[in-house]
Amino acid sequence: MDSRLAFLRQAEAPPSPQTYSFENETPGARCEIELRYWPAKAGGFEPPKKIIIFLPGNPGLLDYYPPFLKHLHSLLPSNHAILATSYIGHSLSVPGPTIPLTLKQQIDSKVELVQSVKAYLAGWARERECSKSEISLVGHSVGAYMACEVMKRVNFRHERVIDSGIILFPTLGWIADTWNGWMLWPIFHRPIKPLLPLVSPLLRPLISFMPLPPTSRSFLLSPPVIQDVLALASDEMEEIKELDLIWFKSQGLDLGRSEKGLFGVWAAGKGDSWVGRDGPLVQDCLGGTEGGRVKMLEQVPHAFCLTQEHSKLVAQLVAAAVSDGGWTSDDATLAGPADKAPIGSNIVPM
Repeated sequence: MDSRLAFLRQAEAPPSPQTYSFENETPGARCEIELRYWPAKAGGFEPPKKIIIFLPGNPGLLDYYPPFLKHLHSLLPSNHAILATSYIGHSLSVPGPTIPLTLKQQIDSKVELVQSVKAYLAGWARERECSKSEISLVGHSVGAYMACEVMKRVNFRHERVIDSGIILFPTLGWIADTWNGWMLWPIFHRPIKPLLPLVSPLLRPLISFMPLPPTSRSFLLSPPVIQDVLALASDEMEEIKELDLIWFKSQGLDLGRSEKGLFGVWAAGKGDSWVGRDGPLVQDCLGGTEGGRVKMLEQVPHAFCLTQEHSKLVAQLVAAAVSDGGWTSDDATLAGPADKAPIGSNIVPM
């Protein structure tokens, strides 16, 4: 059994999520990542029936997501657990690498994590002589792109390691051509990109007066994290381009009303400045709003996780997709609560 994941065995669920680290062993991605674990509320000595592995946006700082993940955990069946993962170098408590990782290397590290969790839970199930756990991947923004890439790498016709994927405000194609991609192009490239981590200490006296979420303030005061975040963002602009429409169709239209495959939540209309022509194309591959795999949200920003009410609404949709295997076509487009979003909520996490 993999000692790195021994924390998954908890006879009694603690009142709050616990923070752990996972040492990646993948060549090119040997470094620690920060994890947060919400065990199954039922506790017990058997593995959870289902574990949801959550991949954040960029910055991959888990402190952006407690309202969302806490509410999601409260809505899930008592035998379901949540494991949230940061990215290598995207933590204020776990040291990052000397050289920032590429998008591909970050994906490699997630493949290792998912396969390790699957193997650990399978061994636990054999030991207890019970059913194997299912895995659902949930990804936000670039985390949605990574979730899809991980699914491509680990799922095969004869073996499905990941049973379902739920993508939230996903950035899946041609991200550099989106409105935000155009507007923020200078900070992802030279000469500005290498200067931003150096400027961070000079902003310290000003940041406390800025109307920013606490996590954003902490992030802006950490030059090493800024370096890793910008490196990943720059790589996203270069790598996230053409869509694999055949694969997306295989995870949607080809599966019909199955609880397997892919489900997605998007902002309605032009409400997400990180999503361009990729949105409608992938939605069609999943069967559109009538197919039970697509939900459209009005008045909910890309960074839904920055407000309590938006987090709760998205958590309700994820819980329904995980527990019920999809959504009804009724209310295919939902209006979000009139919750004032903080500054930058349509930009970060991206």
